[in-house]
Amino acid sequence: MKCGLYCRSNAKYALRLSKEIYSFLKKEEEVLAEKGFAKAAGLEGVSLKQINKEVDVVAVVGGDGTLLRALQEIDRPLFAVNTGELGFLTEVEPKYVFEGLKRVLEGKYQIEERIKLKVMLDKKRLQDAANEVTLHSTQTTRILDLEVKVEGELAEKIKGDGLIVATPTGSTGYALSVGAPVVDPGVDAFIIAPIAPFRLSSRPFVVPSSKKIQLQISHPSLNAQLAVDDIQRYDIKRESEVVLTKSERKARFVRFGSSFYQRVRHKLTR
Repeated sequence: MKCGLYCRSNAKYALRLSKEIYSFLKKEEEVLAEKGFAKAAGLEGVSLKQINKEVDVVAVVGGDGTLLRALQEIDRPLFAVNTGELGFLTEVEPKYVFEGLKRVLEGKYQIEERIKLKVMLDKKRLQDAANEVTLHSTQTTRILDLEVKVEGELAEKIKGDGLIVATPTGSTGYALSVGAPVVDPGVDAFIIAPIAPFRLSSRPFVVPSSKKIQLQISHPSLNAQLAVDDIQRYDIKRESEVVLTKSERKARFVRFGSSFYQRVRHKLTR
């Protein structure tokens, strides 16, 4: 088995643990270190794109944000180690990391696949979103007017601070804080959730992932910003159109039997 290693290299604990993981894996298998981590650790490194082409599994050390960054480049299964605060998407805590790595090397794990959003801005493809796409006003004191279409049909006109379109994975993130439902990752659907809507009738709704979602600003005087997994940001003008569909790429996670509902109970309700 060939492994990759990526971490939040500007966090001291994540960097130290990643060095230990690298030494552990190097004794057993060939390891490719991501160049940011490699530079901080004094190792030779390669890009995430190269890691994605060559390895079987990628160890990711950090929090959910680090994991989302990895998912923008990597389709391989991710063995995620939590050194962040919540770590909802991660599989193991640091004290169990080497036990988990042994199980990975022995092939004693399952792979969980989750859908991602394909994001098109004015016919140009952006990065896929594993969690959510957010469209919000660039002026915090001004209401944003948006048109939401599903398969070309007007679904709703929204007045508010903005809008979230989330995957089931993202339903436990930002979307949850604006009143959207928690969606089992086995459900093949997307969640459309207004942010601080002006109208009482504006509520989150769920659409099949087979359908195309189109977003457009309908107010002539306001611009907005599009955020993909809160990592990349793009300015949106009134004439711009955002089109969201199900990506052909998937997010893949190494799992040892823990269920989605266990993570909800242990990490979102404590």
